[in-house]
Amino acid sequence: MLARLLTVLAALLLASPAATVAQSSSENAEARVYFEEGNRLFEQANHARTAQRTELLQRSLGAYVDSLRIVRSRNALFNAAIVLGELGRNDEAFNYFSEYLAIEGLTEADRENASARRDALRTEVAVLQVTSEPEGALLWVDRKDLAPRGETPIELALPPGEHRAFVEKEGFEPVERTQTMVRGVTTALALALVPAVVEPIAPFPEPAPEPLPEPSRPRLRNAAIGTAASTLATAGVAIGLSVHARNLRDDYNQAAARYTLTDDPADYQRAQDLADQTDRYNLAADVLWGTTIGLGISALVLYGVHRKKQKREAPNVAVSVSRHGGFASVRVPIGARP
Repeated sequence: MLARLLTVLAALLLASPAATVAQSSSENAEARVYFEEGNRLFEQANHARTAQRTELLQRSLGAYVDSLRIVRSRNALFNAAIVLGELGRNDEAFNYFSEYLAIEGLTEADRENASARRDALRTEVAVLQVTSEPEGALLWVDRKDLAPRGETPIELALPPGEHRAFVEKEGFEPVERTQTMVRGVTTALALALVPAVVEPIAPFPEPAPEPLPEPSRPRLRNAAIGTAASTLATAGVAIGLSVHARNLRDDYNQAAARYTLTDDPADYQRAQDLADQTDRYNLAADVLWGTTIGLGISALVLYGVHRKKQKREAPNVAVSVSRHGGFASVRVPIGARP
């Protein structure tokens, strides 16, 4: 019975395009070498017995897998599925046939042949059939850190037991289901995917305008107060010098009157000294009075700026100082500048 089965499989392979038609010239030459090596080893396995046959089948499968690593060709998929079935690895054989049937452009005869072979394995495997609305969702089984197993609709053979299925499609909410698989049973999982809720993107807030720096009112006020205090101090010194200069003037008048009466050179010298001292004190007093006026005007201007009167015309100040006295005039216009 086993020999007859091997003869039938060999005939099918020899008659199938997968065994007789070489890879197209566009496929990688190295993949074609592995593919042909797999065919040669499988043919040798058909004429071998027991342990040697198993070894040849495993080597044939290895050659097909090496070819598939380079080019995922349908011929290598088909032949690898047959070899996996011969080795009793029915889950993998079923999945290879499923991948083969997902290829577009198969002839009707090739599709019927592969479907019949896959259906013959259903009683030996637990099958998970996943469909989704809409189609084209990615399927992971048990582990999300591995590559997806394919896109819906899809059928996968899995070991019996409990498995977790993860289904995702861009623009839809992901779905996770746990299914218990039973050998010989096809478990259908039909999913209606729900569109993902897209939260509106909040507009990026415009940066608030930077507040303009407030004028340094306390600094101006303090400057005005300090200048006013300096004005008062200078005025006090100027008053003291003026009083002392007047006293010296009185002493000079007395010394001059005595010299007129006595015609004494000592009285004359004293009168001259008093006259010089009077002039010096008057000059110093005039300078201090001028400084006092300037400081007072500065204090007024600073205070006016502090009170937001910058737009008004600045006072027109005139100061005249001489040895005979000082004169100052201040003209402050009323009202805003036109």
